[in-house]
Amino acid sequence: MNSITLFTRALGCLLLLSTAACEDKPSPARGPTPKLATDTDLGHGYVRRDGTIHFLGGGITGAEPNETRIDTPSPALLKKLVRSQFGPFKTAEGLDATTFKPLSDTYSKDKNRVYYKVVSNGEFIVIVLPSADPGSFELLDGSLTRDKSHVWYSSTIQQGVDPATVQPIKGGPVFKDKDSVHYQYTTIPNADPASFKHIGSGYYADNNRVYWCTDPIPNADPASFKVLGDSFVAKDKSRAYRSGELLDGLDATTLELILHDEAGFQIYSDKNGIHVNTMTFPRSKPGKTEIIDNRTVKADNLILLVENSRNTPMSLLKENGRLIAESPAYEPSSRKVNGLISADVTPDGLKNIRISPLQGSSDVPRVPNWQMEVFSHAHSANRLIDLGKQLK
Repeated sequence: MNSITLFTRALGCLLLLSTAACEDKPSPARGPTPKLATDTDLGHGYVRRDGTIHFLGGGITGAEPNETRIDTPSPALLKKLVRSQFGPFKTAEGLDATTFKPLSDTYSKDKNRVYYKVVSNGEFIVIVLPSADPGSFELLDGSLTRDKSHVWYSSTIQQGVDPATVQPIKGGPVFKDKDSVHYQYTTIPNADPASFKHIGSGYYADNNRVYWCTDPIPNADPASFKVLGDSFVAKDKSRAYRSGELLDGLDATTLELILHDEAGFQIYSDKNGIHVNTMTFPRSKPGKTEIIDNRTVKADNLILLVENSRNTPMSLLKENGRLIAESPAYEPSSRKVNGLISADVTPDGLKNIRISPLQGSSDVPRVPNWQMEVFSHAHSANRLIDLGKQLK
């Protein structure tokens, strides 16, 4: 096993390090450390202090009074690494403080060596990056680096990647050289590097295919493919997609994004209704909408809410003087809708909760207790009543 493989395995061991398993007390979380008036700021959290280098961006590595000095990790930390089978490594002992230069909070170098900072459980250690040439080593983007002979993603040499032509691709941990395209540590098979590009969110494309991260999307049309906003929802001339998966039954020509939330859901519409992720709001129809907040939309005579825990759609409406909440019942494994849960909204909560079959079916679905509880506790009754005041 070569030194690069050992080094990579060593890093993995540290990242998975459990202080409980090592029988030591967990290190307390520690934020950035204030600079001293005499410190020289080197950038990226590093300072030069009395001829030594300290990292003040968070965490500890040494023993008091040098908890942040990067070339003197504490005996306790080194002991943990030995017990966790961290593998062979070299600390930053002997670094040249005069020529030390941070490239980011993770990568740094001096005239002799390149360094890599590993963080785990409130502690960090700065170690020598094997085989790296400090004279030509440079940071390309995030976790992508190179020197005259090698390309690294994180701390791992990417075998076969050409350092002369490697370049990052905007939009994620993706890079390419003259011959191939890579996502983190994985080569994307048959991708065309000359035309490969980021087109939005987690979507990429070349002249031949569209990809969700590393996975080609079957039958997607690169020429007409369009990502809606910065969301996971996209379409081409004939199909709609979410996170690279086909959205069956949706009309691509009328598909429009209404709301994208970073929590991981999207509200969108087509000619058939208004949807969240892969489910449809009961009674919804396309048309003018108004965003109330990041989980609530008004659409004509409905208030549409996204339930907090499972992003389930809920429609709020007035009918015969009553305020009613409705939500799909669905199979837990497939999320396939098989019925409707509805209830009266009262100051005392959701009352008269009932389950009905889908239109055209006589089979009343069996709904798991947890699904009923999610429905009944999705929103406080007071919140629903307040929203109901916006309905005619």
